[in-house]
Amino acid sequence: AVVSTQSTGRKSDGEKKKSGSGEKKKSGSGGLEEGAYWLDERRMRRVQVRSFKGKALIDIRELYMGANGPAPGKKGISLSVTEWRALCDLMEEVDEEILKIT
Repeated sequence: AVVSTQSTGRKSDGEKKKSGSGEKKKSGSGGLEEGAYWLDERRMRRVQVRSFKGKALIDIRELYMGANGPAPGKKGISLSVTEWRALCDLMEEVDEEILKIT
């Protein structure tokens, strides 16, 4: 299934900015599997698009260093595509609220 990014203005598939550095990280780099991107590599937080029981999920999760490299931890959330799109639709409002308190 293809997920449209037309209305959100997000980066194209396969490229995301690394938090805080401006350096672009491609999917699968830095010890992450395909479809995963570092949200904050230093704090081991990542975003991954994956399939679970035939449904697409957007997984935002902290990782820990396991015996075989980075492994998903308990802290995180998995969003359905519908929830992800609803969150994206709220970005402008959330940004406005952030500006109010910073």
